[in-house]
Amino acid sequence: MKKLLLLATLFAFASCDNTVLYNETAEDFKDNRWLATDVKNFEFELARDINAGDIIMKFSHVHDPQFTTIPVEAVITYPSGEKENVALNLELKDKEGNDLSECLGDVCDLFTPLKENSKLSKGKYNIAIRNSFPNIYLPNAITVGISVETDN
Repeated sequence: MKKLLLLATLFAFASCDNTVLYNETAEDFKDNRWLATDVKNFEFELARDINAGDIIMKFSHVHDPQFTTIPVEAVITYPSGEKENVALNLELKDKEGNDLSECLGDVCDLFTPLKENSKLSKGKYNIAIRNSFPNIYLPNAITVGISVETDN
């Protein structure tokens, strides 16, 4: 299954004109359960200032996950030490019940921007992501990740 996820991720990025500056995925969901207490941290350093960059959250889940949206909270810590809270509802299905994720077999990938076309300063970043699902765990979660991309 990991090879399938890697191939799907590589295909998604290969089809873009953007340059990927950072890409990391957490795959440690025991029994495909993302515990409410399990905060995923992603640390990276940008070697230069970026005039127009995107920070994208990747969420992989089991096909037909039984939910249409998943509440998620992210805290972005910038090189200056400033923190920004980002609350998202990951939309897994549209109003007609169609998948909004890219599915290959029984694994689906959803790419959601945390920041789009933003100036990103040189330095160290930390992004902490937790699910806000109203239960002790979110079922059917496979991976969560972050990528930073730019077209310049």
